[in-house]
Amino acid sequence: MSSGSSLIGFWRSMHPVRALDGTHLKGRFRGTMFVATAQDENEQFYPIAFGYGDSEKNLSYEWFLDCLKGALGHINDLVFISDRHASIEAEILKVFPHATHTICCWNFSKNIKKQFYRKDVIAIMDKTATSFTELKYNQHMEE
Repeated sequence: MSSGSSLIGFWRSMHPVRALDGTHLKGRFRGTMFVATAQDENEQFYPIAFGYGDSEKNLSYEWFLDCLKGALGHINDLVFISDRHASIEAEILKVFPHATHTICCWNFSKNIKKQFYRKDVIAIMDKTATSFTELKYNQHMEE
């Protein structure tokens, strides 16, 4: 579901980057709530659409992304940021074949911290993730 005011605000001032995630509902109603957000010119999060599915699986993500595409239409240079959930990436590429998908640095950082307890590894990951050029990225990866 996407409200008219959310879509108007989106078209007027949003960056072409979307954050996409799902969260498990464990109360009276079970399932997964999906949400798509963007950032405005002040880098504040702006809700674009949300939906409810029976699970965090491919069909549920496909349904949500189809609805999102119907609301937004075609957007050049569209980028999606999400966690590393396999269903998200597969369905983004299916529904938005020309979009770019990337992993959220915060989620990636949490995964690194679980695997490597050394602060030097985490510092290198932070520098690599925030590199603005391919040269700097490769230099940090060599560390």
